[in-house]
Amino acid sequence: MRKLFVGIVALVLVMSFAGIASAQGTATGYVVHGIPGLVVDVYVDGQLFVKDFTPGTIAGPLVGPADRSGDVVIVPAGGNPANPALQATVSFAAGSNVSIVAHLDANGNPTLSIFDNDFSATSDARLIARHTAAAPAVDALFFPGTANELRVGPLSNGQQAVAALAPGSYNGGLVPTGTSNLVYGPFAQNLQPGKVYVVYFIGSLTGGTFTNLTQVVDAG
Repeated sequence: MRKLFVGIVALVLVMSFAGIASAQGTATGYVVHGIPGLVVDVYVDGQLFVKDFTPGTIAGPLVGPADRSGDVVIVPAGGNPANPALQATVSFAAGSNVSIVAHLDANGNPTLSIFDNDFSATSDARLIARHTAAAPAVDALFFPGTANELRVGPLSNGQQAVAALAPGSYNGGLVPTGTSNLVYGPFAQNLQPGKVYVVYFIGSLTGGTFTNLTQVVDAG
């Protein structure tokens, strides 16, 4: 649970300083809440900053000055900030663009993964698949069983795979690495040129909460 709270603290700090000028540069961040059933309140310097931060939520882009620290307190939703679950001081490096994902590890325990974001310009469609679920290693399989079959992976918990794809409509699903037996899907996605598609697999496969959460960003 501590790792989860640290992850939320880190990105909320970026939010708390948004819009303040900094001679040292800025940092950009996103946060993904991928743990089922956990809702929290966040306090920054004693003030309620985020209330009822819910699972399945992506916040961002959140831009603020880098290399600046602040005090953040996190409590379970409705809790008393005088009795924090965690109190921390954190900051970001200048020029960073990251996504901080609070999620379940392969064994179903809360954990934290931080991913650097490549949102640079592209004429293709960039697909970024991030495995942040309580599930075994998987491949993303597109156009299964056809001459155009495309496999992206392998992906273990806490890892990502990046692919430059021609724009168009894709159908596929998730399979255990090296197999063709769908464990999730099928699903369809229309990929447009100049876009970045970040797909998070979150929840628990055996717990019945496994799903995907897609973020679409303009490249460049």
